[in-house]
Amino acid sequence: MYCPQCLVEYREGFTECSDCRVALLAGAPPEPTDSFDPTLDLVVVLETNDSMQLALAKGLLEDAGIPFYVLGQIATLVQGVDAFLHKWCRLQVPRDREAEARELVESLEQPATSDTGDAIGDTG
Repeated sequence: MYCPQCLVEYREGFTECSDCRVALLAGAPPEPTDSFDPTLDLVVVLETNDSMQLALAKGLLEDAGIPFYVLGQIATLVQGVDAFLHKWCRLQVPRDREAEARELVESLEQPATSDTGDAIGDTG
């Protein structure tokens, strides 16, 4: 038995996922497929040492279905231990998705605007 949403396995006798609240399916969950192709020609669309910016960019790419790879991500684990080490990470995407990915990543750098076209917080 497994949950079709989160793919968590359950013992016989359970009928509903305790987290997702959906009916369980019989059998074992399907094996995850890795859509990343290491032969892709990758390009860097973001270089940052800001973990929040990296997380937001990764979320945008995931939502858009754009595969990505993060160079230097292991270094961020060290940064978690020592916050003074600001390690740089490079976010890479396949070349054929570069334009779309750059547009998404650049949207993170745009100041938020109100309906009047003024930057939020702009008083003058």
